[in-house]
Amino acid sequence: MQDDAALLSAIAEGDQRAFAILVSRHAARVFAVARRFARTDDDADDLSQRVFWKLWQRADRWQPGSGAFSSWLYRITVNECIDWNRREKFRTWVPFGEVSNRPDERMDAPSSMAMREDIRRVQAMIPALPPKQRAALILSVQQELTNLQIAEVLETTEGAVEQLLVRARKRLRAAVGG
Repeated sequence: MQDDAALLSAIAEGDQRAFAILVSRHAARVFAVARRFARTDDDADDLSQRVFWKLWQRADRWQPGSGAFSSWLYRITVNECIDWNRREKFRTWVPFGEVSNRPDERMDAPSSMAMREDIRRVQAMIPALPPKQRAALILSVQQELTNLQIAEVLETTEGAVEQLLVRARKRLRAAVGG
């Protein structure tokens, strides 16, 4: 099994089979990030295709040893999503996950309803986050990347990522009055 660096090198030489392997290996993660920026699965598919088209065109630009391939791919994905967001003037947000309508047996009904309402308020606030805060939050929460990995993706420092996450969480806490 070839590693991503070898596949990317082959892609830079025009190897379509290597490209197909790399796409199948990373498509689900690219789609998952794109879906958080897109209104529909179709939009997320379009974004994913744009990301992989850019990867095909720019395969020769990745420098082994300059960071993990996955960070470079996330950077392309996040940048494409932010650009798409600006182009489409997209202002709605797909929540991180569905809010469960099943009551929590450990909570009384009013507390359970209040918690679900808090979650909805937080989800409604996410579109208002600045793009870099939103991207950092997605990569941290959904993709479970470390701050160092997020810093590589966003081409910034680990400290800057920590500040982006602190600011994003502070805004979201304010949405629920906490």
